[in-house]
Amino acid sequence: MSEIRVHPEIFTLFPTFRRGLVAAENMDNHGVSEKLGSMLDRVVEERGREPIDLKTDPRIQVWSDAHRSFGSNPNKFPPAHASLLKRVQKAGTRVPFINKVVAIMNYNSIASLMPVGGDDLDRAGKILELRRAKGSEVFIPLGAPEAVEHPLSGEVIYVTGSGDVMCRRWNWRNGDTTKITEDTRTILMNIDGLGKEVEPGVIAVRDRVAAMLEEFCQARVRTFLLSPSQPSIQI
Repeated sequence: MSEIRVHPEIFTLFPTFRRGLVAAENMDNHGVSEKLGSMLDRVVEERGREPIDLKTDPRIQVWSDAHRSFGSNPNKFPPAHASLLKRVQKAGTRVPFINKVVAIMNYNSIASLMPVGGDDLDRAGKILELRRAKGSEVFIPLGAPEAVEHPLSGEVIYVTGSGDVMCRRWNWRNGDTTKITEDTRTILMNIDGLGKEVEPGVIAVRDRVAAMLEEFCQARVRTFLLSPSQPSIQI
């Protein structure tokens, strides 16, 4: 059993924050789905035809403001979904199909303009928490297993109970330790919403993610929502 929690300080600082969760078990992440690949290509093309202004759109700016509030420069360290949107709004861009779960994350990040990420739950341990960093935690960047970093004190991080950082600067860069591969069988996906009246949108994207994991990965799924009134759950 794992405990998933958001530290109360996060909700104090960001009272509109909501985190949708999808826990998926007995998952098959092998192979390529032509249907899912076509869906990803299509949403990339649509975003390229109908770009948004990443500097002024309130759905992006709310995250930039949040990053600034804990001392991170969103121009230098942009939220991952903002980086992805900037990338796909360039003409002719394609997003590679890494594996089915990553394709589902990318599809929903682009379609919803929300941060959507996930971790291999079998590799994450028994406690997963969104909280501010002490500075002693360890971060191994995705794709660089030989590198070791430490978050800045006060930085918002997603971290295991043993102090291994799964994501730095809230949703800037994922860690290598809990990355999702074709062999991953159990995951926890996060759908993050920030801003006024964001909860219905978070729930809608959460449920779409769950349905896609069922369809494309034959996963057994459960869904949850973390909020000020329910800052933690056990799964």
